[in-house]
Amino acid sequence: MLLFKCGFLLIPLTIVISVCSQVTNLPKSLDAVLAVLYLASVAIAGKIMYDRFQHINILGSLTTNPGVTCFSNKIASVSACSMFLGFLVHLFLFLFKVDKFSIAAINIFVCAFGTLYMWMQGIVTLYATTLFYDKNLTALRQCLSNVSCLVLVTMATFGTIASILPTNPNGATVAYICLIIASLCSYSVAIMFSIFILSYEKDYKYFAEGLPSDLLLDDGCEYNDAIVCEADGLFRAQELRSHRLLIQGTNNTRKHS
Repeated sequence: MLLFKCGFLLIPLTIVISVCSQVTNLPKSLDAVLAVLYLASVAIAGKIMYDRFQHINILGSLTTNPGVTCFSNKIASVSACSMFLGFLVHLFLFLFKVDKFSIAAINIFVCAFGTLYMWMQGIVTLYATTLFYDKNLTALRQCLSNVSCLVLVTMATFGTIASILPTNPNGATVAYICLIIASLCSYSVAIMFSIFILSYEKDYKYFAEGLPSDLLLDDGCEYNDAIVCEADGLFRAQELRSHRLLIQGTNNTRKHS
């Protein structure tokens, strides 16, 4: 799909250029290019997550626990909105070259909501095995959400230490090292988040091709049977009406002849 092809190209490229800008002193003219890449990556990620929300919102009633699935999907959508707002603030601070402590603080905010999003979507994936089952995909998303939580704790710890250290030369050196560690953690969470949302490509294929009935589990059989019976009743009623109209039309034709 074109959306995921663009995502597989732009999102890793944005992360690589962003890391290079932190490691080396790139020309200031590349800041505008990096900002455009940031916005393009955010637009692609937002479209993917919005479609994911729509898919689960429509098909969540077919999962083993519709209440938990829908609630987790709503929490994930709120987390995504908060994360995008935080990212816009991060982009503003980046363009105006605000101090690194402020950028580190907003990075923790963005990564926290990104981790919460992965946790919620991990729960959705666990219950969405009613729609399709992929053991490797489920394990991958649970692993990413768990590891990102540990990295987030590490990032918050070193970011907090860097902010409370004294401004003397020794304290400034330790604070700089802590900021580097926190920055590495933020990029690690960004990479895991990118892998997580790009793994939706397989979900897209299932939803686009339709869900085969033999992949549905027995937990939703009563619900599905009721819908099938109701639909069957409607089709039979329509069939009887068509037969009656056909018979009436035939009788009228015979009378005229």
